[in-house]
Amino acid sequence: MARFEFKYILDPIQEQALRSAVSRFMAPDPSAAKRGGWYPVTSLYFDTPRLSDYYDKSGGYLIRKKLRARIYDSSLRPETPEIWLEIKKKYDMAFKKSRVLVSHQDWEHLHNRAYANLLASGRTDSDKAALNEFVWFLLQEGRRAAFFIRYKRWPYRDPHSDLRITFDSNLEAYKHNSLEEPRFPKHIKHDVIMEVKYSKDALPAWLLSLVQLYGLSRASFSKYGVSVERLRSYNTLPR
Repeated sequence: MARFEFKYILDPIQEQALRSAVSRFMAPDPSAAKRGGWYPVTSLYFDTPRLSDYYDKSGGYLIRKKLRARIYDSSLRPETPEIWLEIKKKYDMAFKKSRVLVSHQDWEHLHNRAYANLLASGRTDSDKAALNEFVWFLLQEGRRAAFFIRYKRWPYRDPHSDLRITFDSNLEAYKHNSLEEPRFPKHIKHDVIMEVKYSKDALPAWLLSLVQLYGLSRASFSKYGVSVERLRSYNTLPR
């Protein structure tokens, strides 16, 4: 089922006020509550040699996708509990995401392009389909691990629906082909990003009131796109 994703750019004062207000209606994500209310999100994006995903976003295409590996840790370590491979397909503000959990050994197979070994692992039919599609895009489009992107996330969930609101800050990026932390990741200066994700027909009245109260407008923002632009600012990408 498709979900919807709205993004808003917040300054530090708006962030503090909105996080305080949201916390009255929603509960912190349980996985973040153990860490003081937030956790790191680290992603490794796989793009084509011509950076097709970047140009699809910067060109304003309604239909686009991203492939990434994601962990909820600051860097891949032997004790990192989960490694996810994800395909995120978007049509304007709607998106569908397929993901599959892989082991550290599976990740080594992927990193070394030993795809036969990776696909040989026993999985459920749905996981097998997601992994097959991920590998198909790597081979069909010549995708390679290209950019390491990390940020700090404060997540909230509605206990009565699938509404999810996150506040993302401290964006860092580096041209890198591994989930292991690069030596000198570059801080990507930007305000806080509030993301609202849901699949119901209408957002709750309290959230709409907050958006109006703080005069927020939806933004077309991509952490991946901004990171690529900043990392390559010494040689501006043509549009």
